[in-house]
Order: sequence, then structure tokens, then C-alpha cells
Amino acid sequence: QEGYSSKIYSKYQMNKRITNEPQQPSISQFLDTRAGQYSMNHPQQKAITNALLRDLIIGCNLPLSIVENKSFRHFLTVVDSKYSPICRRTMTSKIEDLAAEKHLMLKTQLSQTDHVSVTVDIWSDRKMRGFLGITVHWIQKEIERLEVKSKLLAFERFKGSHTGERICEKFEAVCDEYNIKDKLDYIISDNAANMRKAFTVCFPSEQGEEPDDNHHLDDPELWHDLPLEDQETVGASLGKKHRLQCFAHTLQLVVRDGLTETKVASPALSKLSKLSSLLHTSTTLKDVFETEFGERKSIPASVITRWNSTVRQVKAVLQCEHLKLCAVLEKAGHKKLLFTIREWNLLKEMVDILKPFEEATDLTQGEKIVTISAVFPSVLSLNHHLEKLKPQVRFLNGLVSSLQASLNKRFLGIFINPVYLKAAALDPAFSLLWVEHHVLFCRCYLDVFSDLILENDVQTSPALQLSHYLHIADGQNALLFWAMNMHTLPSLFNVATRVLAVPACSAPVERVFSYGGIILRPHRAQMTDRLLASLVFCKCNAE
Repeated sequence: QEGYSSKIYSKYQMNKRITNEPQQPSISQFLDTRAGQYSMNHPQQKAITNALLRDLIIGCNLPLSIVENKSFRHFLTVVDSKYSPICRRTMTSKIEDLAAEKHLMLKTQLSQTDHVSVTVDIWSDRKMRGFLGITVHWIQKEIERLEVKSKLLAFERFKGSHTGERICEKFEAVCDEYNIKDKLDYIISDNAANMRKAFTVCFPSEQGEEPDDNHHLDDPELWHDLPLEDQETVGASLGKKHRLQCFAHTLQLVVRDGLTETKVASPALSKLSKLSSLLHTSTTLKDVFETEFGERKSIPASVITRWNSTVRQVKAVLQCEHLKLCAVLEKAGHKKLLFTIREWNLLKEMVDILKPFEEATDLTQGEKIVTISAVFPSVLSLNHHLEKLKPQVRFLNGLVSSLQASLNKRFLGIFINPVYLKAAALDPAFSLLWVEHHVLFCRCYLDVFSDLILENDVQTSPALQLSHYLHIADGQNALLFWAMNMHTLPSLFNVATRVLAVPACSAPVERVFSYGGIILRPHRAQMTDRLLASLVFCKCNAE
């Protein structure tokens, strides 16, 4: 028995030695391999490390742990055997250094511009941590060309209740940090009560006016807006201040008002919602559906805070042949979801009514292009569209009436704030083409547009510049047009580059939050808020 135990022990020692040898190289072996590798200051070492940071960690949203992954390190030896892999802690430090570097670069850029506008919103991540997001926008002149600049100004942890006063305090701190408060033209935010309150506090209409603290502002729903009866009063008041309502969000509220008031569409939309849900949960229905319509065919889910997701859902189901879809539902045992001919035609009519609203939303959500100039023409065009539809609709007369009533009520502010009229008039893509022909050159309109000119020019008067502009503006791209005419229309140029830089909606800051959601995937939920903020800042300000 002792001999048997001795053999087992000897075999164990031999296996242990064989197992440990390749995993635990001697110090001399380690020094030998290090001798042929780059130093940390070698240009190629720095180049690969920077590429890992900017292209993989930030650009591709790969986790920081990848730099310590055995397979990834083997990949690096194949790419360049002399490269010395860095650890996760070093990579984290480099991310924070890069964020600080980009912060200084942005401060330098902003010091060279005279006017900026910002978008502001608040977001909560998977761990319910609040973050305040602020993007900054301006038009930059580069030699003989113009470019719309859009940068992330701040993505910072926001602890505690989301009251207007606290948002204002945090916002002003960011403005002071970048020294842009005196350069700030407009603030674009959604219609949440706390956002309205925040910038009423930041920019009161009268000296010494006491803010009203009686309103409950700590509402967890970001899309919550004031009651309709308060919209006109608050909108008129804010028209005198720096804040502008998000066009896309306000348009969404208009459509929501219309759909809420239109009960006749509820049964069809309810069936559609259940059908979409089943296609994402029932394998039986999914298989029958794909057999009939193809694997790429599906019906997207509707998002309660995005009306256009409902429109896309309706469009998707209408692409299916009605009779074939009914056969699929019957075969899968879902007869209750069959659409009647009336319901099918009602959905078609709904798409026809809401399609221009979807187009207007998409038109004003760009980030590197001029968007605010489309607001005024879009609202007038939508009103004209609804007026024209009134005698044509068969099923949804109530939807048309509700949409028009809400459109007129919610967009009253654009007729009060001159920035929308200025932007539309000074964008050659619109100019005065959206005004009725018989009033196109009415004297009262020329007087209004003459007021857009801020200062006289020695060689050519603003009145002559305006007359010349109206003569040559004919649908051109705004940035190209003003780059070509900055010297011939100097007074108009100064106004145009100021107002055309203002975003029409808060989509830029919402994209920031989308990046945050992508970076903080479920398996990365333990990421610190500081690291998340640095990653988002670097991602959104990548050149």
C-alpha cells in the first residue's frame, strides 16, 4: 500500500511540474522576451496603444477587460510581436487623460466663437443613475467654407431630485466652466416641467422676480409636459427668454393628442400592438409568418414615447397583403387579431395623414446640417396639409381636427419668437418661397426682414443686401450659399450664421444618451459613473 501511494505521489509531482512549467516562465525567460520589445515611449508602442484606445475601446465600444484577455494578447503578438500589452488600469487612466485633453480642446474652440446654442436633457442609466447631458452648437468659418459644429459639452452625474433649480445650478456651472454664458443664444430642451422651470430660473424675465416654487417639478417621466391650458401662457413667457421648445418632441405631443382623441382607431391599433408583441414572443406565429412573408419581414414594436414608432408599425403591417395576413393569423390560432376591411383601410388613411409629420420630424433631427430653418415652413405646411385633407378623409375626421387644434395651440410660440422667422428667411432653401405669392414682396414683410440686420455696412446698406439676397436665393444649400456670399452680404451673413446654428430639436443630446446605453450594456453594469462619463465624452467628441 505504501509503494502504491508513493507511485501516486510521484506521478502527481511530475504532472504538477509539467502543468506549471509553461504557465510560470522563469525570470530569466521573462527578461529575455522583454529585451526584444518596445519601450513604453517607443513611437510604435504609443501608436498601437492609442489605436486600441480610440478605435477599439471608444470607436467600437469594446470592454476595457479585452486588453487583459489571453486570446486578444495573442492577437497583438501576431500584429506586432514587439508590442508590450498594457493592463486595464493603465487603459482606464489613458481614457481619463484623453477626456481631459478633449475638454481643453473644446474650451479652445469655444473661445474662438462668439455665439453658441445648446441642447439639454437628463438621462438615467441601467443602474438608475442620473446624468445631465449638454451639447453645444455653432457655425464655424474655415477659410472659404462654413461648417456646423456639434460637440458634447458635458455628460455629468446628476444626483438627487431633478428640480428646475438644481438643473439650473448645474447648467450654469458648466457654462461658467467653458466661459460661454455671455455667448449663449438659445437653449433647446424638451417640454418637461422641470426643464421649463430650469431656464426660467436661469434667465428670469425681470430683475428680482421671485420664482414660483409651488409646482411639483420632480417628475420621473422625461416626456411629461404641462397641461394644455398652461402651454400658451408659459410658451409666451419663455418666448422672451433663451429657451426654445424641442420641435420633434412638441410635434410628438401633437400627434399623441390626435391619437388620444381618436377612439375609432383604437381597436385596429390594439390588434396591431398585440400582433407585433406575438411576433417577438411566439415561435409558432413567427414561423408561419416568415414562411409566408420571408425571414426579413417583421413588425417592429411600438415605443410609447415615440409616436413615429407607431407609424412605422402601421407601415410595416400594410406591406403585408391583407388576405395573406388574415390566413396566417387564422392558421396560427389568432382569429381575434384579424383585421376587418374597414380597419385595414383606416390604417392606410392614418399613414396618409401622419406621413408629413414623420417627414417633418426626420427633417429637423440632423446634427451636422441646418435644421431650425425648417420649423416655420413645416408647421405652416402641416396645417395646410390637414386643411386640405378635411373633405377627403372617410374614417379619421376626428384625428385631422384634433391634430390641427393641437398643432395651432402647441406651436403658438414660433410666431412669438422671431428666431424661427429669421432662420427660414435666411436659409436660401426656403427664403420667402413659403409665403403666399401675393404677399411675397409686401412692404410689411420687407420691414420685418430689414429688422434682421443688426448693423449697417459702410459700402452696401442692409436694405440693398436684403433686396439682393431675395433676388439670388433660389433653393441653394445654406452653408454653401453663405460661404460664397459672406463678403457680398456681410451684414446678413452675421445674422444668418448666428441663427442657422441653432438646432431645431434636442435630438443631439438624445443621441448622446443612446451612446451611453450602448456603452453600458448589461454585462458592464458595474462600470463607475466617472468612467462612463469619460467614455461617452470621448465617443461623442471623436474627430
